[in-house]
Amino acid sequence: MKLKTWQKDLLKGSALGTGILPGVSVGTVGFIVNVYDKLINSLAGLKSKKTFKSSLIALIPIGFGCLLFTFLFLFFWKRVAYEYFPFVTIAILAGFVLGGLPVMTKELKGAPLTWRDFLRIGIGFVFALAIGVVSFLSAAGIVDIDMEFYEQFANPFSSPWVYLIVLGVGLISAVACLIPGISGSMIMFIFGLFNPVVTIFISGKRPDGTILPYQASIFEDQTHMWPRLLLIAVLLVGMLVGFVATSVAMRKLLDTHRRGTFGYVIGFVLGSIISMFVNNEMYFVYMNPQTNQWWQFVLGAILGIATAVGAYFLIQKAIRREAAEAEKAVTDTAE
Repeated sequence: MKLKTWQKDLLKGSALGTGILPGVSVGTVGFIVNVYDKLINSLAGLKSKKTFKSSLIALIPIGFGCLLFTFLFLFFWKRVAYEYFPFVTIAILAGFVLGGLPVMTKELKGAPLTWRDFLRIGIGFVFALAIGVVSFLSAAGIVDIDMEFYEQFANPFSSPWVYLIVLGVGLISAVACLIPGISGSMIMFIFGLFNPVVTIFISGKRPDGTILPYQASIFEDQTHMWPRLLLIAVLLVGMLVGFVATSVAMRKLLDTHRRGTFGYVIGFVLGSIISMFVNNEMYFVYMNPQTNQWWQFVLGAILGIATAVGAYFLIQKAIRREAAEAEKAVTDTAE
């Protein structure tokens, strides 16, 4: 592989690092920076002995860039964005999701919408919305379901069942990462796992009235370091299995049931936009006088709309570029 290609893939992988922020879809970002197909094909190629080496080499610069910028964005999220501007941050991320809808809705064009299309959209919408609403009602004490994981993450050996939950959520998050328009970190966020996972590496601050329960990171509290690192390992295993399995499954589904697949995806994305504002994490944002401020809601609405518009035009540009490349490939083949 040429150095120039490595550099390009490193930069594209860095862009994928934004996918760690709730609401930002790795699939959508990959589509915008023109690395989605390479990522999917390389992940799927890991299952074959013939293509394993070449696929792994192709993934190294993408993965390195993604990993490096993931930690930078996590630090920004923990120490700045969610600590002081939670609603504004979520509104911006939701705007990115909304602006990314054209990636999926274009898949339903070309034929009139049928009742099956609406049914698939409805099922995806209700499922995503239900996750957020149930977690919100749980935080409010209306529904007796414990979806607060800070204590379990601080000492996971005391609650071994949390490993199974983390494994499942890791798998689901990986599946979501590879579907354009859906954010894997958003899945973790509305399940109430995102901030507890981040806090393992980046401790919360101690200001009075903070919306985040204080939890020392493994660098400050080494007493429970190994069980918490084991928890992260379980999460990564779930994500790895999800990545490989999804890359293969998505390639088959998009080849054989493309319209139906995107019907469910569109519904899920629409429901998740609401769930980004209605979940157990956001409940404490609304209940905290420091973050329940009118200017946060006004600024969030303005920036959210601006982000949606900006993302829409960026994605339209990416769609036109993809169409031009496809047309050029057909022309070159004909010649």
